[in-house]
Amino acid sequence: MKVHRFYLAEPLITKVGQPVEIRDSRLVHQWHQVLRLQAGERLVLIDGSGFDYPAQIIKIKKTQATVMITGKEKNSAEPKRGVTLFQSIIKKDNFEWIVQKGTELGVSKFVPIISERSEKKSLNMERLLVIAMEAVEQSGRSKLPIIDEPIHFARAVELSGPDSVVFDASGSPFSTFNLKLSTYNLFIGPEGGWSEKELEIFKNHKVAVVSLGLATLRAETAAIAAISLISLQ
Repeated sequence: MKVHRFYLAEPLITKVGQPVEIRDSRLVHQWHQVLRLQAGERLVLIDGSGFDYPAQIIKIKKTQATVMITGKEKNSAEPKRGVTLFQSIIKKDNFEWIVQKGTELGVSKFVPIISERSEKKSLNMERLLVIAMEAVEQSGRSKLPIIDEPIHFARAVELSGPDSVVFDASGSPFSTFNLKLSTYNLFIGPEGGWSEKELEIFKNHKVAVVSLGLATLRAETAAIAAISLISLQ
């Protein structure tokens, strides 16, 4: 039987063998109204600490629940290589899909970029956080990625460094890129790609530009392909 996993917005300070009150309205609604969980059922709580906390429901009402923490286990689902995704803003649904799938694949931080060809200039940050939480719960991860407020292209370039990689069709084949660091900043452009001016700025800052192949990929496809190539190796 599948044991559901749930992310807690607050750090879990209760020790194993002790009860804890859950008042998070998102969680309690999901348990009580959506999943119809009952007293005695088991679940796993995660709080971003790198541990999983098996627990059992003692009682549950509409607005709160009490669970008993029955264990503390080191989570092993986090990737060995850290990835920060600098993603040019694209259509809302596609950007949200990147956050969902990127979280599942182990992205530790998302940085939305306002570039020359960005689709729009604002995002629903609260919704993105909920999407990331649900992806953490679903994927088995234990840590919630950071989602920054959007920044302009110039600021993003300032944050680049030797651990940064720009993906563009004009770059060198990815097969020639040497993955030797434990963390990477990935830069993915919008629909239509980076402008010539932006690519020139990257090159002037000595940022590696690599290609995912000859096929023309949608921005969200390129993002997930790049994340997979970096984080899963």
